[in-house]
Amino acid sequence: MMERNWKFVKKKDLMFEKALGRVHHWHYHPEIIKQADSYMVKVVMPEGGGHNFHVHPEMHEILYVLKGTAEQWIEDEMQILEEGDSVYIGANVAHGTFNAGKGELEFLAILSPPEGWEAGTVDVSENAPYSEYRPRI
Repeated sequence: MMERNWKFVKKKDLMFEKALGRVHHWHYHPEIIKQADSYMVKVVMPEGGGHNFHVHPEMHEILYVLKGTAEQWIEDEMQILEEGDSVYIGANVAHGTFNAGKGELEFLAILSPPEGWEAGTVDVSENAPYSEYRPRI
């Protein structure tokens, strides 16, 4: 039987992951849809929380802010992103996302290509120059 090239994912079918105080709501993940060309996760970050400087060695990422205020670092540049703002981050580019507002920060992260999944996420927040830009959370 031919494998379908689409998949509906209902809220009840999401895969949840708790990571360093953040809650990840995976809509598309290698365990959910194996033939996907990209993955998508909604991240809910508590007030004062963040994802320290890191790289995805073999995947690019698009972040789209759904709610709240993000302090978004890309290498040595920082911008404040709010609802409706987004950023594209190429593979192996250091970045960090921090909740800079009141209440929760919610954003979508879309990662691609799937072949880069195995290389994972590498924390670089203790390495110069990133350790000098912002304290780790």
